[in-house]
Amino acid sequence: MDTKNRNGIMPLKTNHNTLNKSIPNAPAWALNYRHTQSNWGLEAFYEGYRLVFSADFDQARLKKEKWKKVFRFFKIIPKKNPGQANGSLDLYSLFSASARRAWNNAYALSKKRGQPASVEYIFLALLKEPSVKNILGRLKVGGQQAEIFITNYLRLTSPLDGEALKKIPFEAFALSARLHNHKIGSLMLLGGLLRAVPRDNILQAIFTNIGLTSAKLELFAVWLLDLDYDFPPQSTSAQLLFCLRQAQGLEEHFGYFFDFPAITAAMNLSLGQTLKDLQHVKALQLLAKAGLLAQSKGTKIISENLVIQAAGINS
Repeated sequence: MDTKNRNGIMPLKTNHNTLNKSIPNAPAWALNYRHTQSNWGLEAFYEGYRLVFSADFDQARLKKEKWKKVFRFFKIIPKKNPGQANGSLDLYSLFSASARRAWNNAYALSKKRGQPASVEYIFLALLKEPSVKNILGRLKVGGQQAEIFITNYLRLTSPLDGEALKKIPFEAFALSARLHNHKIGSLMLLGGLLRAVPRDNILQAIFTNIGLTSAKLELFAVWLLDLDYDFPPQSTSAQLLFCLRQAQGLEEHFGYFFDFPAITAAMNLSLGQTLKDLQHVKALQLLAKAGLLAQSKGTKIISENLVIQAAGINS
């Protein structure tokens, strides 16, 4: 039976059996990798574009040139000859300020500890970013607890997965293009991390334990970044996105904080709605009732239990 601390945060488990589980909801996107003689040592091809990465951890060369939008979001580079790549795109030039800060902090932290940069240090740096903190808070996970866990882990073993580290910028770019995002931000880096890290890495055990999947990250990203991306109509993701956006209005007006289990509970409890296209409306009604119940209890945090009580079910 899981226990919570007084802040309602679920403790991180250390059961390594979770390492043997498959990565849930991992998206498929068309990235073709090739090793190169460049400092980064890896490049990729995406829909005819050659993708490169200029931020070299070894030399800490962090270029600042700005690129225009690509595809429908970034300005397309003219294709000179049919059958050839459209041109090279430096992915670091598409990093947002938060992504650059996280990337640089990961390098600085690894250098301070005398270890090579790795996926674990990228994760540690991302834990400091507000958007990532928001997601962890929604999942009822303490970022500080995750930081302590990974830090202690790195004291016991040497970081590995150099190849996975090199793939993160490319996977983050593919996610940005998929979700119609104009930048590679910290949430896109987290998505790239989810996709690039192999199953037997400790980070996948953490992601599985806290319930962070690629599909769930996409939902959070579309919501928090207000991206112009549409999930399939009447899909669970589309209905959850509706509830998240409406819950955000309640948060801004009343000062509530809805954790994600509360949102999913409201959706699950609305599945008995006769008209399927009104299920999300029923879920929103439950969230509003849970908010009123929270006020009577003197709390601003809307939990799964409050939603269940609002539905008239004894928890």
